[in-house]
Amino acid sequence: MNVSARCDYAVRAAVDLARQAPGGNPRTATEIAERERIPEKYLVHILLHLKRAGIVQSVRGAQGGYM
Repeated sequence: MNVSARCDYAVRAAVDLARQAPGGNPRTATEIAERERIPEKYLVHILLHLKRAGIVQSVRGAQGGYM
């Protein structure tokens, strides 16, 4: 079974956010991209789709990111 890069990146990003959840601090797309070795520009678009689907939440501001 072939899994698209977009699906692979989305799952990896969601798992990364779930692993970081106990701290409660939002994670930036840059942090996720570096840890998971995902192109940052592509990851931002994926995170927007995950946000619209209600899988992740975004926090605005200087200390913002995704949860």
